[in-house]
Amino acid sequence: GTPVLWVQEEPENMGAWRFLRIHFGETLFDRLPFSGVCRQSAASPATGSKKSHDLEQSELLTAAFLS
Repeated sequence: GTPVLWVQEEPENMGAWRFLRIHFGETLFDRLPFSGVCRQSAASPATGSKKSHDLEQSELLTAAFLS
């Protein structure tokens, strides 16, 4: 089936991704490959620096569109 890609701006350990991964695993509806693109796990959702945020945002979008 067509792969399903979940993209979220929050770190991997925040937002909906962790819930979805636990409940669906690597296959959505038992037939569609399921994966995610997220920021690395972190204690805080914010980097504290606009420069760091912009770099992470760019990397996230690149990973999302190249997956």
